[in-house]
Amino acid sequence: MKQMLVYSGAIVVLAVIGNSIANRGSCSYYGFQTDRETRYAAFVGCMVQVNGAWFPRNEIRVMQ
Repeated sequence: MKQMLVYSGAIVVLAVIGNSIANRGSCSYYGFQTDRETRYAAFVGCMVQVNGAWFPRNEIRVMQ
């Protein structure tokens, strides 16, 4: 029982790390495609610099 709990916890941690790496890569690729400055912020997501200010990528799509 204890062993299953440890395995489950390890799987969850690996999934979170994998998801974070994929999101950072997606954010970087978005910046490459649009020729904009981007960075990944934890709990916010992909941030894009527009006119000297940082905005979440989802809001940039609405503003355009």
